[in-house]
Amino acid sequence: MSAIYRRELGAFFGSLVGFGIIGAFVVIMMLLSVLLDPMGGGGDWFKRGELSMRTFFGIFPWVAAVVLPAVSMKLWSEDRRQATFELLMTLPVPTWQVAVGKYLAAVTFFAAMLGATLAFPFMLIRFGTPDWGPVFGGYLACFILGSAFIAVGAFVSGLSDNQALSFFLSMLLCLGIVGMGELRPLVGEIARTAPLAALVHALSLPLLALAFLAAAVGRDRALGSTAVVLGLAANAGAYLWSADSMSKEQFGAMQAVAQHVVAGFSQASVLEHFKEIERGIVNTNGLVFFASIVVLFVVLNVMSLESRRYG
Repeated sequence: MSAIYRRELGAFFGSLVGFGIIGAFVVIMMLLSVLLDPMGGGGDWFKRGELSMRTFFGIFPWVAAVVLPAVSMKLWSEDRRQATFELLMTLPVPTWQVAVGKYLAAVTFFAAMLGATLAFPFMLIRFGTPDWGPVFGGYLACFILGSAFIAVGAFVSGLSDNQALSFFLSMLLCLGIVGMGELRPLVGEIARTAPLAALVHALSLPLLALAFLAAAVGRDRALGSTAVVLGLAANAGAYLWSADSMSKEQFGAMQAVAQHVVAGFSQASVLEHFKEIERGIVNTNGLVFFASIVVLFVVLNVMSLESRRYG
């Protein structure tokens, strides 16, 4: 495992692409959190006269969902493109050690990316007296979330030999994971007025995402088209079912079920757990949640590799 780790880490830092990713990440975070203030919160330091990293941590999940797939896209796609994948699979080591070695190298590179942003807290020291609790909590939350995104990207990279496709699919998955937290209030409002539609949305969208991923990786247009048509039909048809056709008791029961499903969104919301850790509330639920994402996608990665190794 250590040999794989060193090999991959050397590949990250041995090319200009790796340093370009670090530079782009720092510049994007600086522009968005200090100057442009897209969140409308703690950014725009110079005009507001307020030194805060709230906007930095607020935009990180969205920036990471776009940038980190560029880190993970080459983990397996590059080996498959250069025909070194077969060599790795014939090494006298278990597949899981190869997968974990690659994953840990990508996480180490991400830690270097995050370390390059330490200029932000140093600015706080220079111009003010920062509250270090939220700063440490925010960086811990960023590291944990980024590690989860890399696990997602490593799994997707193992499914295709096309780096561009791996990047695009990983980005969509990561954006979807983050966006789930933003959709929760909207789905909650729908659950109060149209509970059937809320249930269809909550249950069908993850399945549609998986079907689209399978279609994209397998280049199966029939599967992709079928998933899109059925998904649109189901989500649109849910609104055609009139609440007047249900009794008051049936509507109330369906509304209660929909509310429970929406409540489950808060437990499965990346942003909810991220914000808790960012505020310094490091509880078992949040750590187990992110650890579960990492373990799930690393195991899926190993399983997909095993199917090719012995298939």
